[in-house]
Amino acid sequence: MTRKNKILIWVIIIFGLNPGFISITMGQDLNFHGQISVWGTALKLENNWNNSTGIRYIPQLNYSYSINEDNLLNGEVLLNSYYNSDFKSDNYNVKLYRAIIRYTTTQSEIQIGLQKINFGPAQLLRTLMWFDSVDPRDPLKLTDGVYGIRYKYSFMNNSIAWLWGLYNNDKTKGYELFPTAQKIPEFGGRYQLQIPLGEGGVTLHTREVNTGLFNYRENRYALDGRWDIGIGVWFESALQQSQTTVIPFQWNKMITVGGDYTFDVGNGIYFLAEHLTSLASNKMWGNNSDRKITAIMATYPVSVLDNIAVQEYYDWEEKNIYQYYQWQRTYDNWIINLGLLHYPENGRGIFEGSSSAPSAGYGAQLMLVYNY
Repeated sequence: MTRKNKILIWVIIIFGLNPGFISITMGQDLNFHGQISVWGTALKLENNWNNSTGIRYIPQLNYSYSINEDNLLNGEVLLNSYYNSDFKSDNYNVKLYRAIIRYTTTQSEIQIGLQKINFGPAQLLRTLMWFDSVDPRDPLKLTDGVYGIRYKYSFMNNSIAWLWGLYNNDKTKGYELFPTAQKIPEFGGRYQLQIPLGEGGVTLHTREVNTGLFNYRENRYALDGRWDIGIGVWFESALQQSQTTVIPFQWNKMITVGGDYTFDVGNGIYFLAEHLTSLASNKMWGNNSDRKITAIMATYPVSVLDNIAVQEYYDWEEKNIYQYYQWQRTYDNWIINLGLLHYPENGRGIFEGSSSAPSAGYGAQLMLVYNY
């Protein structure tokens, strides 16, 4: 670790553990809070037990300034600092997690900086996971942000228009196989509107892809909708066009359909099911390669403090089952989370872009989270 990072960590700890200092000296509009989490994992993979432990600290600084009754300027900065060890090697880092300046009026919002952009009704198998990689098994729901500018406008009929431009994001996002070409911006937009018994959306995005050997243009088109018809039902669909003949498949199609319902049993059993189909082909309506995954989730509030949840995923191509069981106790500032998992060792993985949770083997993870 560099001297600069060591100094940065100590500054974060000193100010983070003394938030009153900032509020006294800088006034009521500046707030400092954060999250500290520690965890231990025991995982059996290829007949060997692998143990690891770690600590993460995410401090957050927020500032807000009311220009008048209708206009507000605010900002936030978060750092992600962590250390983990498998007792053979260590891994540690300090990096910028979010850095946002936001200006809001009664109907509009413009946001600039390192931010999280996500949308769509799906929860487990998200076709519209274009700019984030949130793992539904992760108790912290962590994901890297993207650098860019995003504008939202809310019309009087409750419809919402989004516009965004991204720049200098040199790592893959969501399901991307190749990163965006450096110093070439990417653009997109979304329109959400009210429809009978629900809401729908149409989304577009375009970028220049860098494979390491050559560049090509990629265009994405998406439709989604959600309805409440006694049970909740939704879908997300996306069509991706790669304007090149060099890569194996120029067209990729994904669709997720899902539904949820709360059964009147005890304190209420919430049940959710989703199915994702992914197709790749050389023609727009062809099918040269496909993958199908089904997921279910059930949660039950045992008490005011305790909640249990089950997530199961089935890969129809490889005939593999992925199982995750969770117990969580929540206090005012503390969260205790215990996860039990069983994932096939020969599987491709369900969340291949995730680094926050194991992808193979079976075992347990205990996490303690403190928010202040």
